Amino acid sequence: MTRDTPSHWFGTAVFALLIVCGVPWAAWSQDQQGFAKVGGYAGGSFLPAFTLDGQTFNGLTYYKEIDGDEIALLPKLDKQKMFRGMLGYRYEKAALELSYERSSLNGAFAEVGTGKAMFQQLNVDARFFFLTHARVQPYAMVGAGFPRLTIKDASFLADQPDAGVGDGHFKGYALNTEVGVTVYPHPQVGVVLGYGYRPIWFDHATGISDKRYELRPRFRESSRGVVLTTLFTF
Repeated sequence: MTRDTPSHWFGTAVFALLIVCGVPWAAWSQDQQGFAKVGGYAGGSFLPAFTLDGQTFNGLTYYKEIDGDEIALLPKLDKQKMFRGMLGYRYEKAALELSYERSSLNGAFAEVGTGKAMFQQLNVDARFFFLTHARVQPYAMVGAGFPRLTIKDASFLADQPDAGVGDGHFKGYALNTEVGVTVYPHPQVGVVLGYGYRPIWFDHATGISDKRYELRPRFRESSRGVVLTTLFTF
């Protein structure tokens, strides 16, 4: 079975980080002039109702291998809490951020429970702040994500029922967007209320046979919802 290792994920993130750094960050690397402290920060986000919108994983569709017998179920996923940890660097008017998130979900196919699913994603994002001399600073965020969705016991061979079932693994890429407001009760502490929207494309999958499939057309999904974040600048 083809799987990404943590080192592969880290290398992908570093590559994306170098791309984002091509933006003229020097414009924001001057001495601090705004209210918020400039420097490295750590933080965490809480999404109270994370799920996929069900454009492809709708609980009514299955995916069959072309000229083959391997099948993958595409269950509908429920809403669950999501947690995200992040590290970044804040300039006066912008920040560059690396984060990791995961959530355990429940799936249902044809209204019958199919077990657990795990969604996880590595992100490289840029935040842009406005009204930076004030305690209350509106912001916009944009970035890239590298998602992986694992669905337990979702894959089987149609002509070999005795072969049992296997997990379905789906990997791809995402566009992260978020808008909201950051309140700074102290120059080192930010409390963030935001709303995020994320289109996702899954373009590769593996199942019970461990064969790596290229998904064409790509599986299209999205997620959206409220995001609560706390940031501490060192």
